[in-house]
Amino acid sequence: MRTLASLCLTLAVIGAGCAKNDTAPAEVVAGAAGGEVGPDGPTSIVLPDGLDAKVASADAKKGEELYASKGCKACHNLDGTKLVGPGFDGVSKRHSVAWMARMVLKPEVMVKEDPAAKKLLGAYMTPMANQMVNPETELPNILAFLKSK
Repeated sequence: MRTLASLCLTLAVIGAGCAKNDTAPAEVVAGAAGGEVGPDGPTSIVLPDGLDAKVASADAKKGEELYASKGCKACHNLDGTKLVGPGFDGVSKRHSVAWMARMVLKPEVMVKEDPAAKKLLGAYMTPMANQMVNPETELPNILAFLKSK
């Protein structure tokens, strides 16, 4: 149950959030651990090499199956309405693939260091535990699914 709540918060933080503004210069701030935090989240959270290409060739249907099997749908609607966490409609218009990946992989770091994740935690008041998503086999599919919303 704790794992489900954790996954829900991570996806909540991904689902809600500030609109992404590609024309504004990237703001970089110091994270809690002293690393940099830019618009894509803390650089201390290492992403798989070639993530964008992996997401482009990933299977959104498998991502949707992970959404169901990992319990994400208990907290997140697909139509943009709030359940426990925010809905996923338009999530990839609000956050970059790298930001979403960091939120899925290390939500406990994101809510401590990333300003957007902190804001979402304040709004939803439910922290998400790390779901131990496999960065090589599961993450690209989850991100492909989120990009389709």
